[in-house]
Amino acid sequence: MSSAVLVLNADYTLLEVIPWQQAVLLLFRQKVRIVEEYAGRMIRSPSIAIPFPAVVALVKYVPAHRKVRLTRKNILCRDAYTCQYCGRRPRRAEGAPDLEVLTIDHVVPRALERDGWVVLPWNGKRVRVTSWENVLTACAPCNTTKGAMSVKLAGMSMRRTPRAPSAIDVAW
Repeated sequence: MSSAVLVLNADYTLLEVIPWQQAVLLLFRQKVRIVEEYAGRMIRSPSIAIPFPAVVALVKYVPAHRKVRLTRKNILCRDAYTCQYCGRRPRRAEGAPDLEVLTIDHVVPRALERDGWVVLPWNGKRVRVTSWENVLTACAPCNTTKGAMSVKLAGMSMRRTPRAPSAIDVAW
């Protein structure tokens, strides 16, 4: 099942194409509704069966081309409240993310910045030291382990390369 799903805004304007797994997650979170489905295909579990989505529409309108502000909340949301080094998702007893354990880490440390800029080792791009491409969510132990070192020097690896999110990525 490697089918992609077309995402429409609440006004049915085209937004993007996403993997089917992400579309199902949005369905369960009640952020989208199915507009069209793949004929004869179902997604089944022991307790439910849902039509395989081909096109979904957002329940709430999201401005399509707005830039997302670089904030702690948006960084955590973009990274799904997950440490991008070890994959840990710290939770409180009631199931909410434990925001006290999660920190924001500069992939290329601030100690290596020159006049407010750093060079990203994975693509050679020059970016501001605090920018979408150079910050990610890390649990406190991983952030402490990495410290002011580069990811490579610390013997760590990133689960995903940081990027600027779309409005949809942080809308939920």
